[in-house]
Amino acid sequence: MDDSVREQYADSMDEGLFDLSASEERQARTLHEEAIVIDGCVPTTAYLDDPTYRDHLQRGGVTVAAITAASRVAYPEATRKVERIRSLVAEHDDAFTMAESGADIRAAKRADKTAILLAFQDTMPIIPMDRMILEGGLEFLQAFDRLGVRVIQLTYNSLNYVGAGCCERVDPGLSNFGRTLVDELNRMGIVIDLSHCGDRTTMEAVEYSSHPVVCTHAGARALSNLDRNKTDEQIAAIAAGGGVVGVSVFPPTVKSHPETHEVQESTIHDVLDHVDHIVDVAGVDNVAFGSDMSDQSLDRGTTPPYAAYRNFRPEFPEAYGRGPIDHYEPFPRGLHRHTKLPNLTRGLVNRGYSDDEIRKILGGNLLRVFETVR
Repeated sequence: MDDSVREQYADSMDEGLFDLSASEERQARTLHEEAIVIDGCVPTTAYLDDPTYRDHLQRGGVTVAAITAASRVAYPEATRKVERIRSLVAEHDDAFTMAESGADIRAAKRADKTAILLAFQDTMPIIPMDRMILEGGLEFLQAFDRLGVRVIQLTYNSLNYVGAGCCERVDPGLSNFGRTLVDELNRMGIVIDLSHCGDRTTMEAVEYSSHPVVCTHAGARALSNLDRNKTDEQIAAIAAGGGVVGVSVFPPTVKSHPETHEVQESTIHDVLDHVDHIVDVAGVDNVAFGSDMSDQSLDRGTTPPYAAYRNFRPEFPEAYGRGPIDHYEPFPRGLHRHTKLPNLTRGLVNRGYSDDEIRKILGGNLLRVFETVR
């Protein structure tokens, strides 16, 4: 980290959020600089192709950004998106590198670069649309494996060939094809993500998978009662299989009225409450961080046409909360930009977590799953 970035990094550690002693502040800064910090869900490529935002990840001390390379698009478009990301990483190789293995992540940390990990938020890209699904046809999955896709979410918000998303009124669970796909993802060493999956699909995928699964970006439903979040039963099941639940800063997942589902203003303290709750339910080895945040989208002031706020919130407030559809609510104060991520470490120090526990939460737990699966 060069001196100019180091100064900006220090500036991101906001005063007034925590009552830390001088020694605790030094502890937090050293921990954040030395830890492998993984953001399990970065839903935009803006950090790669927009010079205004290119240094935000480094200023936040992010070692790995799991970029949503594709979601509800077919194979050709998903391929173009993946190839563009790889091209941007190569173009800016002074700051970025690809993360296709645990070794790549560790090398990125040593080189002081941000490693880009490719993730899908739906299985639509891997499914041939020109023939019956029961005929097989997982060659698309093999192609994306060769291109470096390492995390695939089984469903987005809706029903697909695999199972149901969190906005479906009825969740039939993991389909026969879904089981075939889980087997293949396990065999290939691609991490299964359940963040947007419905309740029954989540539980059946956890129970069926022979490898640990993850929920890269959500929260505890016990604290924000929305279907996008995970129940204590689901959190415990994911943990029992060696998996990890990543805490998000996406406003609905952080804080909402338990009955009306109105999204409420939140702070970093609310995010830390989710961390504490998941630790209480599942243990410190099974919690991580996945922001689901785009600095560019927040600065733009309006939600894009494909945003879940526009397409799902009006009909499914029990999943996305009640609130605006044309703009985002404020993200939690103190964690409202990637440049503010050092505050997460400060907050964990303030909550009394040990250095080893903080390293696990910041990225060690997700790294363990990546290395276990592949």
